[in-house]
Amino acid sequence: MKTTKLIGGLLAILGFQMQSCEYGCPYTTYKTHGTVVDEKGDKIKGAEVKVKIESRPDSISYLSIDKPHPVTSTKTAVSDRKGKYETTHKDLDDIGNVKLNYEVITNKDGYQPDTIRKEVNKTDFKYRDEDTWETIATHEINIVLKKK
Repeated sequence: MKTTKLIGGLLAILGFQMQSCEYGCPYTTYKTHGTVVDEKGDKIKGAEVKVKIESRPDSISYLSIDKPHPVTSTKTAVSDRKGKYETTHKDLDDIGNVKLNYEVITNKDGYQPDTIRKEVNKTDFKYRDEDTWETIATHEINIVLKKK
């Protein structure tokens, strides 16, 4: 422990900052996408899809970071003529091991509202590097609505 503090102090004297992002920090953008269909499999246009993601730490060490926990991000999209929707969440933590709790609420006139709740681990995402600092993590949630 004393060695870590000593090294941190020496680096500070030399002008280095621990956890500094002066020239940019890596971050992850979470994208949720899917298709809204009816019970017959027909695409539904104009369905409102509200995606709420809550990050939950799964280790005690993660709690020491200076951000409040849990962190919640809510975004809304409307399905297009092919029933496709996508939400983009750039405001979630990407430090440490977290589990993401999803709540997807879908509404469309003439259909019963639907709510999907699920827990997602980092291994459930597909990842791709967008540029030097940004990683895109995508997760697919398809929705089936029942007519009223």
